Amino acid sequence: MTTPRERRYRIREQQIIDHARRIAEAEGWSAVSTRRLAQEIDHSQPVIYQHFRNREHVVAAVVRQGFAELTELIREHAQQADAPLESLCWSYLNFSWQNPALYEAMFTRPTALEFAAENTPAELRDSFEALVEVIGNEAGMKTYDDAAALTEFFWAACHGLASLHLAGRIPARQDQVARLCGMIRIYSSE
Repeated sequence: MTTPRERRYRIREQQIIDHARRIAEAEGWSAVSTRRLAQEIDHSQPVIYQHFRNREHVVAAVVRQGFAELTELIREHAQQADAPLESLCWSYLNFSWQNPALYEAMFTRPTALEFAAENTPAELRDSFEALVEVIGNEAGMKTYDDAAALTEFFWAACHGLASLHLAGRIPARQDQVARLCGMIRIYSSE
C-alpha cells in the first residue's frame, strides 16, 4: 500500500523523467537542466532535488526507463515474429530512430550507470538477458556463454547500424539486416 503522499511523489518523479525525455527529443540533452525541469513541472528547483541528486541522475532515470521499454519491445517481437532475428533487429533500429535522444543517452552519452558489472541496474541486465534468450533460442546455442557472446555480436552490429543511420552515414536497408542475421545463423551453426 502506498499513501497518497507517496503516490504524488512517484507521479511527480515520473513527470520529471517524462519532461526530461521530451525536452531532449525536441531540443537535445543540452537543453535539459534542473531549472528547466522545475519550470516544466511548475515547481521550484529544490523539488527536483527531492527526487534526483542532479541532472545526471535524471538522465540515468531516463536511461533506466529506456532500457525497460527496450526489454519489453524485445520480448514482444520475439513472441510474435516468424523470423525473430530480423524482426528483433528491425525493432531495435526502429526504437533508435523513433527515440534518438533516448538512444543517445542509453548508448553513447557518458553515464554513471555501469554496464556488465555487479551493480548494473536491473533494467540494463534485463535487456541483455532478453536478447540472450531470443538469440540463444533462435541460434540453437547450447551454453549461456555461447549465447551471450553471440548476443554481444548481434547487439554491437544492431547498435552500429542504428548509430550510423542516426548520424546520416548510411541508409537503413532490408539487405543489411538480412545479411547480419544470416551471419549470425552461419556462426551459430558452426
